[in-house]
Amino acid sequence: MENTATNMGMNKLLLIVALLLICFGVAVVYTASAPFAVANGKPAEYYLLAHLPKAVFGLTLMLVIGRFIDYGHWRWLGRAAFIGGAILTLAALVSGHGVKGANRWILGIQPSEIMKLGMLIWVCAKLSQAGDNIKTLACTLIQPGIPFGITVLLLVLQPNYSMTIMVSAIVICVMLTAGANVKYLFYAGVAAIPVAIIKLLTSTHSRARIMAFMAEEGEMTASNWQGDHALQALGNGGLFGTGFGMGVQKLGYLPEAHKDVIYAVIGEEFGFIGTMFVLSLFAILFAQGFKIARNSSTRFGKYLALALTLSLFFNFVVHVCVCVGLFPMTGQPLPFLSFGGTNLLYSCVVIGILLNISRPASGKKINEPYMSGASLESSVFRNFEFTRRSV
Repeated sequence: MENTATNMGMNKLLLIVALLLICFGVAVVYTASAPFAVANGKPAEYYLLAHLPKAVFGLTLMLVIGRFIDYGHWRWLGRAAFIGGAILTLAALVSGHGVKGANRWILGIQPSEIMKLGMLIWVCAKLSQAGDNIKTLACTLIQPGIPFGITVLLLVLQPNYSMTIMVSAIVICVMLTAGANVKYLFYAGVAAIPVAIIKLLTSTHSRARIMAFMAEEGEMTASNWQGDHALQALGNGGLFGTGFGMGVQKLGYLPEAHKDVIYAVIGEEFGFIGTMFVLSLFAILFAQGFKIARNSSTRFGKYLALALTLSLFFNFVVHVCVCVGLFPMTGQPLPFLSFGGTNLLYSCVVIGILLNISRPASGKKINEPYMSGASLESSVFRNFEFTRRSV
């Protein structure tokens, strides 16, 4: 009798949560952006109408990827995405058309998101193919370090320090999970951390934000204006919120509230209940992502699901912590909820890949060298080892 597990579909709970977040994001983008649009001489629905097609396209892309693109194909698609994203990111730097002191956009997109996705896939593919050589210098640092190093260099040049830190944290987590040599990672960290600290402190923009974050409570500064008003918005919301569309802080006190501090708008208009609803949805999403990583039958599936889930998790943590005053101001959006097509499409692609990894019929053609003693070794290889010993 055929195993019923092979007939099971994708992770439906993850799909439902992603759909709820996308739909809720459309509503939140409208209420957060309407005053900003009117203040700039545009119709109140301007940003809603710009966001809606991206949400529909992202949802369609997510379903297509989840159902039809076997995640094994991402081993070469990821390299193509990395190369294309890196070229566009470099083009954005060369163009010199910066926004708020950063050269991150070209042709209306933020190509570093594409580069980040490709880099994470490339690193996961390299680690999954290392086998018992994972502890060597080549497999621990050199091979995954090439796409990672290029990514970090281009992100620092933009500059985009918050994304640099998040990408570094993701790669370290995946490498430790894969069993990479801790000694080499330690040496690399010892060399990189002082350089990163010096770079942060010598950057005028970053230093101003850090100093504003460390300023005395109640001391309003230009660099922390948005952070202070984000806290006020959350305080105004109380338990049930001011009501949909009735928030005050978005009326000029939170510049571009539909982007970098949209969690604060949710807190003001939907209150503690609304923020807990959002937090609960994200908690379910992350739990399902980690579950997919644990249950994948291949190392590539495990590492990729972990990396992609962490990429959304760190984005979420940074955005929320900025809004509640735990981190200095950054430009990181809230996945699915903030206005911005590139990040929304990135989040949808991530969910699509996770959905495909969750399908038992996917990844069957992936061949990986045997790895002994790996804590996250796939059930396929564990079963092979058990059968070999039994014989």
